[in-house]
Formats: sequence, C-alpha cells, structure tokens
Amino acid sequence: MTRETRIARVLLVLVFAPAGGLFGKAVAEAAQVRPWWPWLLAAVVWLLISGAISMALSNHSDEHR
Repeated sequence: MTRETRIARVLLVLVFAPAGGLFGKAVAEAAQVRPWWPWLLAAVVWLLISGAISMALSNHSDEHR
C-alpha cells in the first residue's frame, strides 16, 4: 500500500465515521420523540469542516510528490 493510499484511507475514516455516529444519534433521538435536529446539524457541520481539512491535506500531499 502506498503512502497516499494510506493517507486517503485514514482521512476517509476520520471524516465519515464520526458523521455516521452523529446521524445515528439523530435517528435515535427522533425515535424517542426528542429534538433530533441539533445532532443532524452537528453531523453536517462535521462533514463540511473535516472534509475541507482532509481535502487540504490531500492536496498538500499531492503537491509534494
């Protein structure tokens, strides 16, 4: 496995795993008839921020090849 592939896999897990947990929490809150939208908002914010950071890291590693 190349270094770039390893970095891409780590970034993929760091972006989508926490977002999946936050979406799951939103579904669980909705099932209990509690406010679910803060968890959904947190998941979207996490995806935007961590996705932007991972894109920057990925582009930075591509430039140094």
